[in-house]
Amino acid sequence: MNYILLVLNILTFFGLGAAVLLVRKGLSGYLTEKGKNLATKEDIEVITRQVESVKIEFSTQNAIEEQKRKLKYEACLEALSVIDGFFAQIFNINNPRPTPQPVSTINLRETHNKLILSCDNIKIVEKFCEINFGPRPGEDKCPPTDLLNEFRNLVRAELGFGNQLPLDRERAWAGQALGDPNNPPKN
Repeated sequence: MNYILLVLNILTFFGLGAAVLLVRKGLSGYLTEKGKNLATKEDIEVITRQVESVKIEFSTQNAIEEQKRKLKYEACLEALSVIDGFFAQIFNINNPRPTPQPVSTINLRETHNKLILSCDNIKIVEKFCEINFGPRPGEDKCPPTDLLNEFRNLVRAELGFGNQLPLDRERAWAGQALGDPNNPPKN
């Protein structure tokens, strides 16, 4: 009987060893795979956070660029309105019934500042100043409507509205509309 017990103990020992070996091998593989999956999940979470961060940054940058474009557009239109007011003063001097379009110094300064802050092309600011303040000392004086047409084409380029237009000097600015009810023609 001792012999049978010894064989049974040896078989049990080998059986337990084999079981431990199988569990160890299987558990190791299982734990390795589980670790890989956990690492992959963590990697995906990191990548997802990075993608979301880039999306937010991109969205913020787009919003800033859109705001800049809007400010630039408004500044350019304001500048054209200031120029119209200035032209209303210089071209309506001899008109018995002028069409007023007042422009204040404050409005002129605000528009000048907006152009400086929003436009990339310094020529826009320089042309605006030349129209409103005259040429620099030593520079030739240009016809005002030529300056206006140059300014308009600079604005078109700044806003990305296409190529320059061949604008007519004689019809560059409307001083008075024929059908204006506020300024009827003389009989």
